[in-house]
Amino acid sequence: MKQLALATFLLLSLLVVTACGGSAGAKPAPPVIHYGEDTCELCGMIISDERFAAGYITADGEDHIFDDIGNMFLAHLKTQADVTAFFVHNYEDKRWIRAEQAYFVQSDEIVTPMLHGLAAVETAEKAEALAAEVNGRVWTFDQTLTHFEEKAATGIEDHSQHQHQ
Repeated sequence: MKQLALATFLLLSLLVVTACGGSAGAKPAPPVIHYGEDTCELCGMIISDERFAAGYITADGEDHIFDDIGNMFLAHLKTQADVTAFFVHNYEDKRWIRAEQAYFVQSDEIVTPMLHGLAAVETAEKAEALAAEVNGRVWTFDQTLTHFEEKAATGIEDHSQHQHQ
């Protein structure tokens, strides 16, 4: 009798865990990147500088990873993938943050893997301070996306086609 009760309890526990595991309200996790090993989906370079690595998760649960924040925007515009969440690293401490809520600083003085010159931070105040240091501009996610849409529309060269020497 005790074995039947235990088996019933375990089965019910398994059903509860399974039912709760994939809840629609769960926050998407950042993509997994093995620095020094994984390559950028757009340019094929090894992803090595965590400050500028970026990625997104598509509706089908696939991770898409990039060595430069600018490459993430270019890849998204190219594929028009159904993205669940965009992620970038906080330039200051390298933690993953949601790109949709980040502030981006663009400057030629920020040397990124593919020369897009983009760094991401969590607050407008931190972005303004960084922009003052590097003679940069502060953009929101939407403004950054618009910048890359305009570059694509005008045919301005995109740095992701260059290979580093």
